Amino acid sequence: MIPFLADIDPVFKALAPRRADWLTILPEIAVAGLSLLCLLQAMFLPKALRSLIPLSARTGLVLVALMALTTGPWTPTNDIESFAGLLRQNLPFGGVRLIFLLSALLTSFLAEGFLRERDAAVADYHHVLLVVTAAFMLLVQSNHFVTFFLSLETAAVGLYVLVGYLRRSDASLEAGVKYLVAGGLSSALLLMGMVLVYGSLGSAGVADSLNFTQIGKALATQNAAHAVSPLTLAGIALILGGVAFKLGAFPFHAWIPDVYQGAPTPTTAFLGTASKAAGALTLILLATGPFAPLAVKLAPLLAVAAVTTLLVGNLAALATTDVKRTLALSGVSHAGFILAAVTAALVLPGATAFGYNVEQVVVIYLLAYVVGTFLTAQALVSLPAVEDHRRPQLALRGLLRRSPILASSLGFGIGSLAGVPPSVGFIAKLLILTLLVAAKLWWVLGAALIGVAISIHYYFSILREAVVRPTEDNEELAPLEVPFGTRFLIGALTAASILGGLFVLFGN
Repeated sequence: MIPFLADIDPVFKALAPRRADWLTILPEIAVAGLSLLCLLQAMFLPKALRSLIPLSARTGLVLVALMALTTGPWTPTNDIESFAGLLRQNLPFGGVRLIFLLSALLTSFLAEGFLRERDAAVADYHHVLLVVTAAFMLLVQSNHFVTFFLSLETAAVGLYVLVGYLRRSDASLEAGVKYLVAGGLSSALLLMGMVLVYGSLGSAGVADSLNFTQIGKALATQNAAHAVSPLTLAGIALILGGVAFKLGAFPFHAWIPDVYQGAPTPTTAFLGTASKAAGALTLILLATGPFAPLAVKLAPLLAVAAVTTLLVGNLAALATTDVKRTLALSGVSHAGFILAAVTAALVLPGATAFGYNVEQVVVIYLLAYVVGTFLTAQALVSLPAVEDHRRPQLALRGLLRRSPILASSLGFGIGSLAGVPPSVGFIAKLLILTLLVAAKLWWVLGAALIGVAISIHYYFSILREAVVRPTEDNEELAPLEVPFGTRFLIGALTAASILGGLFVLFGN
């Protein structure tokens, strides 16, 4: 036993985390600790003080966001690896972390009143929400398929719970089961792809064929010699297919309308922002990282996926009159824009738009999508509905008369999602279109412009019901009371939707 310990001791010393490693993920550790705090509060606080739980979660998220945006060991300026190569900080992490933290914060605001109205546990929801947020934040730092898969599955299990959270709602439970099946399929694709890459590169002499850095070097060597194994290519295709499930790209988008419609509206907003952001950033991480040597082979594949995703998402959204279903399918078209940006990065490495590189452009696009999605979701959550999964456009009629503040929330949210100038959504789409022009991807650019034109129709059909379509003259419409906190949140997000674009253009 002693000789055995002596043999493994040097290995342990080489792999043991250093203090500097822990500091690089301090925001993630803080969010995980915050989730445990919410759980402890639920266990020990008296029932009269349970309202402190969401307040604690929001306060903690704001503090972590401020920490993530300040300079420190957790925001390295260089591309560094930590935890013996398991993690790597090579993305604009201030903005990346802000996407997930902001999504979780806004979801908390939406969920508190929503869950209390339906007599559902608020504390448990926040605990799971924070665990998923921490997992997403670790996922986009992965430099090894072990940390990649563990982070992804931790987040996926939490999302299964959040989607089926309303136990008294058949629609929520059905959505949870559908998401479980779709998520299981995507996990199977990812795992099979990892096994093929691990086996094919390992047999070729790669020491750790699950490490992204070593995979990239091995693929570069094999590609130069035109000796990339078909098994390796099959594994990469399966991995990208699994990522496409998370992103919601065609043809792996079929689960999105039903799951988004049946899930509680706060969870739908979180799925459409944080989960989609995780898929988008993971795609960038893989396509421009370990799989970059195969850019010539991947670029046409991603370009076709971008065009079909843009067209299928927008055309399908035209055929539905349920607001949640429309927004779910429009999210598929937004995945097409992200695919287009990644394609531009592969075709023209180092491409920029108004001084922003591709990673920064995608982060800006995702932040704009967060603002538009939660402005729209806030209006939906504040509207009374017998069944949350049924949000027909006709139910929006008369919203301007009932609550101008909610109508403005819906208007600015839809405007940002549609890309109406001068919203931040318009600037974000303009940046991606500029990347496509720089990369001379004219057919992808044409599909994106057609998609924008189509989206104007279904986005503004929602606004038409809420603002333009008249109600009956003698119809009594009870005014909707909007709490001060909700008014403040709508005002802050509205200001972000208007001023954010100007900050992006002139703040670089």
